[in-house]
Amino acid sequence: MLSLEKDGLLVELCSPGEYYRGTRFDHAGVFRRIVMDGYVFADEWFTGSDPLTHDHVCGLSEEFVTVNFEGVAPGALFCKPGVGLLRRPDDAPYDWFHLYEIVVPGEWKVEAGPESVRYEHRLEGFYRYVKEISLQDCGRLEVFHRLEWEADRPLEGFFYNHNFLTFGGAPVGPSRSIRFPWRPAGHWRSIYDTVGFSPRAIEFTDEVAPGSSVYCGDVHNADGETSCEFSVTEGEYRVDVLGDRPLDHLVFWSNPRVACPEPYVPLSVRKGESAAWRFSYRFSRG
Repeated sequence: MLSLEKDGLLVELCSPGEYYRGTRFDHAGVFRRIVMDGYVFADEWFTGSDPLTHDHVCGLSEEFVTVNFEGVAPGALFCKPGVGLLRRPDDAPYDWFHLYEIVVPGEWKVEAGPESVRYEHRLEGFYRYVKEISLQDCGRLEVFHRLEWEADRPLEGFFYNHNFLTFGGAPVGPSRSIRFPWRPAGHWRSIYDTVGFSPRAIEFTDEVAPGSSVYCGDVHNADGETSCEFSVTEGEYRVDVLGDRPLDHLVFWSNPRVACPEPYVPLSVRKGESAAWRFSYRFSRG
């Protein structure tokens, strides 16, 4: 376990394979806890303790949504950035929640200091991936990514952060909101009586019931470009999120323990090209 600390912000991170060993989320920079001035903004939100479970992750959990099974026969290998080369077991479509066999894990390097950590993942013939997590002034955290693509087949898809924020274990309800500088729109999976859009936010009118969840898969700016700017609040506590690239859309998912705005950054990288992007988080009270 790695610990970064600066100006009251404490971040606990795991080395690849130390805490999460599933095949959905990026193994670089797996967060364990985020604490600001003694208040826990992110911690375990799930039940169970199986590190192979697809959602055994906390806090700022990221994933490459780029898997394309076209031309990949059952038994052959496919690339999942941040994880490695995995085996396709059958002719079923790709399933985010399935645990695939990791055949080639690639090479990992981790360099850590008191206020920053750098993860590098090298998968020969496919990519070189770097993620740098650093603490800044005033309760701010930055996550920088750079992907250098080497494979003949282009990488097309999205990269997103799930943002599992637990806010001291407070239940998700009317004191939780997700606010935007633009007017949000989208299509809810069902007609919910607990959550909906306001002119500049997603807001709850009641607590999310135990055993249930809410979902909207295409949150976007109703009036133009969807910038990566939003805040998540719980009472007097707040997390401000800013990204340096426009989004295709956001996904919003919540259960009784977490309310997750998931910004989707579009990726299109060909052999010899690279892509870089950054998220910034500020944790505050009042």
